[in-house]
Amino acid sequence: MKPITELKITKTQIQRLADNLQSLMKTRNISENDISKTLDIPVMTVRRIVSGETTDPRISTLKLFADYFNITVDSLIEDSKSRSIAMTNQDVPQFIPILDWKTVATIDSIQNIELHSWKEWQPIMPGNQFSLSLHSFALESRPSMQPRFPMGTLFVIDPDEAPIDGDTILIKLKKNGDLSLRELTIDLPKWQLLPVITGSETIFYDKLQHIIVGIVVLTMLYTRREKIRKF
Repeated sequence: MKPITELKITKTQIQRLADNLQSLMKTRNISENDISKTLDIPVMTVRRIVSGETTDPRISTLKLFADYFNITVDSLIEDSKSRSIAMTNQDVPQFIPILDWKTVATIDSIQNIELHSWKEWQPIMPGNQFSLSLHSFALESRPSMQPRFPMGTLFVIDPDEAPIDGDTILIKLKKNGDLSLRELTIDLPKWQLLPVITGSETIFYDKLQHIIVGIVVLTMLYTRREKIRKF
């Protein structure tokens, strides 16, 4: 799916967003202050979105609202009469943050990142063969991964997925925090980690030396790509 830089929101959709949020808050007995404290965003930001004053809310902020109410971003601006916003729509994309290698190397979990201010996001359409956890993120390929993974390749990584034989996994070396993308071959009792970079050595997984950051559940290739910055 071709990435987008903005998703234009009409005045009608802005009003739907406000109406839907007001309805959700009333139904679940939640106040603007409750949302502000839980999501760690200014109460004035919440108030302006709930009232319809904000005409260009950031996608990162809407993602926080959607996750808070356990619905999709698109559901927030849908006509509540045509479809219940309390239900998750399987036909709309899930937005995941596009992280950089340095950030992933320095955190223990995506939960350590202030995502409400994150600017780069990637929409992922749900499929029958996989579903993404809320901790999923994307990484762009490094130049050293060519030619196997051309520049512009995007790896969708799910930290909550259990690794199985044949998976491509992202590991972190405990010694220095370096990241490495590897192919997992399980030949019990050993887990062999094959390199994706030409010339790199094969290593064997050792839980005392390695951390499995996540499993690559989807690989996307863009020859020309613009990252999503705002909703």
